[in-house]
Amino acid sequence: MKKFLKISSSVFGLIVLVYGLFFADVWIKGNFHTVTTNRAYRCRQLDGQMFKFYINKYGIKSIVNLRGEEKGADWYDDEMEVSSLYNVVHYDLDLPMDKLPKDEDMQTLLDIFKTAPQPVLIHCLGGSDRTGLASTLWKVLMDKEDKKKAAKHMLFFYGHMPFGKARVLDKWLWSHDVTSDGKIVLTEMP
Repeated sequence: MKKFLKISSSVFGLIVLVYGLFFADVWIKGNFHTVTTNRAYRCRQLDGQMFKFYINKYGIKSIVNLRGEEKGADWYDDEMEVSSLYNVVHYDLDLPMDKLPKDEDMQTLLDIFKTAPQPVLIHCLGGSDRTGLASTLWKVLMDKEDKKKAAKHMLFFYGHMPFGKARVLDKWLWSHDVTSDGKIVLTEMP
């Protein structure tokens, strides 16, 4: 029995180590991922240097900030400074990660997607929950991808946990659809 517990503990420790290293690497790189090549990307909140790096590397033309406007906060001021320096169009939308999104806010997000210069960079604080929902909606609206397939952007791989407070975002996604012309439609009560 001791041998079994020792082996089990070692295997568990190895799994935790591998996942820890994976997420450390993702965090260091800004949880940056492609949503649609040359059209949309996603990430966590970046510092000024990382914004500059990704703007230059991918030709980012628009930033969609899902944390809302926060003038005076270092992160926000850095983001606005870099956006201005590189002539990147900047959009602010305040989407809470722990409350059911308002349909009108989600409609605003879809309207931004339809008009924002591309490539677009979508972010929230961690780049996992709100950014996952926004990336899923991008795939449905802009790439005409099936919602079930597009929902891969709301997986553990990106840091999204479909339980706890953030599960309201999953609840919203599965109770709404997006029409081909980009309108939000309630399919069932969330």
